[in-house]
Amino acid sequence: MKSPRTSLSLVLLLLVGAVAGLTVTPVGAEQDVYNKIQQEVERTLRGDDYERVDVSVIGNEVTLTGRVPHLLAKNEAIRRTLEIGGVETVASELQLPEEEEDSDLAQEVGKAISRYPHFTIWDYVDGRINQGVVTLHGSVTPNRNKKRELYETVAKLKGVQDYIDEIEVQSSSSGDERLRQNIGRNLASNQHFERTMSMRNPPYHIIVNRSSVALVGYVQSQIEYREMERIVRMTQGVLKVDNQLQTRR
Repeated sequence: MKSPRTSLSLVLLLLVGAVAGLTVTPVGAEQDVYNKIQQEVERTLRGDDYERVDVSVIGNEVTLTGRVPHLLAKNEAIRRTLEIGGVETVASELQLPEEEEDSDLAQEVGKAISRYPHFTIWDYVDGRINQGVVTLHGSVTPNRNKKRELYETVAKLKGVQDYIDEIEVQSSSSGDERLRQNIGRNLASNQHFERTMSMRNPPYHIIVNRSSVALVGYVQSQIEYREMERIVRMTQGVLKVDNQLQTRR
């Protein structure tokens, strides 16, 4: 039989716990919570990209292990898991396909960007690759979420280990849009550029941002180099021209 002193101490301890709002969750109830989170994650990650992914849950941390076909699938798995109620941390141990040679991957990235259907004369994207990590920089028009779409395009390529986005979005001002229209009209009416201006992705690009214009890419000759700069400078509303054009000859 417990002594009165011991019983009194136990009563006081219970009272203190009650006042402090302390609750003790049974081990079985905790496991039920973990199981529900695991089932929700597994339900969220259904699909061909996640057939080889395993899920484990401890507390509010979810661990994802296994293989996925590309970087986009990996990042999407993490994002979707973090959106599930009760999940605070995701530990990713997901493996990607082995990296390609940087030179080979650079060609694939270049092809993917050139095939992007919304890449126009008013956009410019360049990049670098180091051990499978793709960094893209440049400038795109604001008429749609081109940054996101370019990321999704590149992140699906086999061998891409990570993606760094340094692309800027141009101003959405109506003044800049009028400049694009006027510059395009002036160049299209010039004998040197009427053919290339009709291309979806010509060898040169014209970046308009806050009334400043940057010319990048390639032209055929010094005559075209000077003529394009002259036409752009004479377009009403242009404040500054940065001519970075290179000639192929």
